[in-house]
Amino acid sequence: MPTIPTFVRMKMLLIAATEKEISLLRDTLDPLHFSGSSPVEISFHVTGVGMLAAGFSIAELIYSQKPDFILQVGIAGTFNDDLPLGKVFAIKVEYIGDAGVVENNMFKDLFDLGLQDDNNFPFTRKKLTNTYLEKWNVTNLPIATAITVNEITTRQERILQLKEKYNPAIESMEGASLHYCCLKTNTPFMQIRATSNRVGERDKRKWVFNEAFQNISVAVADFIQHLDNIQETT
Repeated sequence: MPTIPTFVRMKMLLIAATEKEISLLRDTLDPLHFSGSSPVEISFHVTGVGMLAAGFSIAELIYSQKPDFILQVGIAGTFNDDLPLGKVFAIKVEYIGDAGVVENNMFKDLFDLGLQDDNNFPFTRKKLTNTYLEKWNVTNLPIATAITVNEITTRQERILQLKEKYNPAIESMEGASLHYCCLKTNTPFMQIRATSNRVGERDKRKWVFNEAFQNISVAVADFIQHLDNIQETT
């Protein structure tokens, strides 16, 4: 089992873009985590939707709360038709998918344009990679690569551009904000996403909201239980 850093009582922030994405967790997690009787102390925070709102909220939380660990949860679209909807993933790599320009039907990001160095920290080869994931993925969730966008991708042409350039499995609107802020401040973190829909599918009757929310709640509860056990034995 991966090794987790030892804390007297671990302070964990559980964050999501919207209240709906964590409301089930508020109702189902063991209340001991909020009363002081558990080795893991949890507080909930809603960051808002999109990279700007999430980035500001996460940075503010890091400096005001000084957490030992941040867990971001939420639903997401998937680019991969072979991935079952409702499946839960831990995100290792994030790309920013809509900062740049489209020229001659090709998307050029900030790195292609020479406006950002490929390895200017916290980027590594254009990627925001969670270097803490090996230690913190204690339940061995499957790992995926994601992109973050401020405009949800709907056009088939744009979907093909992003798949060709980044080969992502997952799309969200806040993941890169978490990776960027936490890497910059040396804050351990993890992002867990459940696939609710195919990217580009706007008929929400074909989305699996309830299954995604339920599966991510089960995954997070299992994750926290593992942390409890590890903390109690360290």
